[in-house]
Amino acid sequence: MLDSISFVFEKSKKCGLPPELFQELDSELTVIANYFHVSKPQAFFIALVFSMNYGGSRVDFGILSNYLDCDAIKILKYCSEFDQLYDKGILIKEKQSYRLKLARASDIYTINEKASEAILKGEPLPYLKKDSIDTVIQFLERMDHLSLGRNGDEQESKQLQELTEKMLKDYAHFPLVGKINAMELSSIDAYILMYLIWRTVKGYDQVLIDTALSKIMVSASDKIYYTERVMTGQNKLIKNSLVEVIKGPFQNMNELKLTEKADDLIEASGIKLFRNRESSKNILDPKDIASRQLIFNEDEMKQLSMLKDLLEDSKFKSIQNRLEQKNLSKGIVTLLHGTPGTGKTEIVKQMAKDTNRQLIKVDISASKSSWFGESERLIKQIFKNYTRQLDAAKRAPILFFNEADAILSKRKNNSSSNVAQTENAIQNIILEELENFEGILIATTNLVHNLDKAFERRFLFKVKFNKPTPRIRAKIWKSKFPNLSDTDCNYLAQHFMFTGGQIDNILRMSEIQEILHRKVPSLQNLLVFCSEESIVEAKTKIGFS
Repeated sequence: MLDSISFVFEKSKKCGLPPELFQELDSELTVIANYFHVSKPQAFFIALVFSMNYGGSRVDFGILSNYLDCDAIKILKYCSEFDQLYDKGILIKEKQSYRLKLARASDIYTINEKASEAILKGEPLPYLKKDSIDTVIQFLERMDHLSLGRNGDEQESKQLQELTEKMLKDYAHFPLVGKINAMELSSIDAYILMYLIWRTVKGYDQVLIDTALSKIMVSASDKIYYTERVMTGQNKLIKNSLVEVIKGPFQNMNELKLTEKADDLIEASGIKLFRNRESSKNILDPKDIASRQLIFNEDEMKQLSMLKDLLEDSKFKSIQNRLEQKNLSKGIVTLLHGTPGTGKTEIVKQMAKDTNRQLIKVDISASKSSWFGESERLIKQIFKNYTRQLDAAKRAPILFFNEADAILSKRKNNSSSNVAQTENAIQNIILEELENFEGILIATTNLVHNLDKAFERRFLFKVKFNKPTPRIRAKIWKSKFPNLSDTDCNYLAQHFMFTGGQIDNILRMSEIQEILHRKVPSLQNLLVFCSEESIVEAKTKIGFS
């Protein structure tokens, strides 16, 4: 299958899509068509979409036109083929924002993940269920997608309002939708409410008023009128205590937020929420994490590779099932400890990105309060919120305690001190929570010796990060400064026992120097930066002997 797909993809490049092309590719298209039970033209476009997806692109008619080097009209003649592939569930279709007011211009296609996985495993094509709405979460997501691909004219806004009314009618069997229908809201109010619910389910607490209105409105005057009614409390969502306004420092920074009454309505409809959710700034989506190359010593790489492998979704679920069958704790709790600047924090982000999991960062300072009993409540709330997010998410998110020694330090013997009592109470709560933890928690610390011994058993994986060896340091230098020769990289690695974080500082100094002086820093400049990096007096002479 892969050979046939690859052959079709390569042979069709810049071909112009001539009529005889399908005949020339007959044997390969037959293989693909028989596998998917489709026509040969459909098999042709499956091969193109599959290859382009794995090349990092979602596919639209413009991309296909450029690749085939043909008039877009030629491809538009095959619209019905794309429709049939979508109806069969082989292709997934989404909308993207386009300014062209043309049918099909905003359609983008990806191959169904189940189909691609079956091909890679050499398995028969599974049953591909067309994108349907079986749950209220899927309903909310589809409602959010209705606004994608809009061109910004008044007619489309009216169509969106009509679609909203139709969706509310068609899916009234969902308890949440039924309750919204019973409120007799306008289509705009209903859409705004569902948009806020969808954002809340995803873990975002507040939404700018203008952002919410732009989903369904185009006219500036309509937005202003709607906003005035919201701000003066005349809007039905405000009157019914479903939505509240969070005033910002400027008029255009006012935000909307669901009230506790709305939260109760949602949870009564069977949707679990992040009540008292952490700010969205503490929740990192994998797509928002920048990819970075990290280089570690061999022992660290072995343990990190095993951990990353474990976090792959299918393996993670299998492992949790096995542990549960053996009556063992199924939570994956990991401690990364060791030398500062060795990449502990960054590797957690990269694991979240590579395994497509949300990263929930715990703000250690926010968990400590001067009010008696408040710190304990905040810590409990962190785990309570995570459990709700875990139940709602398709993939278990990673709960991330950075510099965890701040709350996992050794328990105090002085029980008469209020501070000692509070800190001991916090640690007891965390120990209890970890005992029954079912998700993924990763903690980092530079001060492992400050950790209380009781936590050792709670951490399943304990990965120690040492300073990189000279050979690894040379690799890090080369990855940061590819223009340096191997000899120069080895020299810097031998003479400066820097971590990756410190070498990053040298790189930043180098970039600043280049911008200021419009000249690439020389090795001599790098040696100066290196000598200035360590606060402790450098013993290495600058220059060559």
